[in-house]
Amino acid sequence: MTKNVITVFPETKVTEVAALMARYNFSGMPVARDGKLAGIITEYDLMSHESDFHIPTYIKFLKNFLAEGASKDPFESESMKKILNLTAVDIMTKNVTTAAPDMEIHDLLVMLVDKKVNSVPVVDSSGAILGIVSRSDIMKLLGDNRQIVA
Repeated sequence: MTKNVITVFPETKVTEVAALMARYNFSGMPVARDGKLAGIITEYDLMSHESDFHIPTYIKFLKNFLAEGASKDPFESESMKKILNLTAVDIMTKNVTTAAPDMEIHDLLVMLVDKKVNSVPVVDSSGAILGIVSRSDIMKLLGDNRQIVA
């Protein structure tokens, strides 16, 4: 489990969330309000057609603008202004799959597979974020034979 979790606020711009996820190679970021879990933004949330942000549309828009050499600033269009003003709360998943701090690794692994998620925030009974566990954390543990107890 990663204990020092990087979170974003509900009012963080989605473009900043995407930049943080790219910089740290995260597949998701918890959204926190007063230290408590409010939601999560995943790569799927950024790439899904269900999202108002939808990275592929954003990239296509910019590529078309650059290819056409338009004289108009692409960031002045209403659709681009809407995209650039989206915040975490606008696209985050609100019903987050979470883990309890005392959850067994086997149960956690089953949950990750069954829910088809890459990572889950670990929260206490009040919703405070204690950490985050990803599939890669579990793979690292399995790869370290000294940690496995028969």
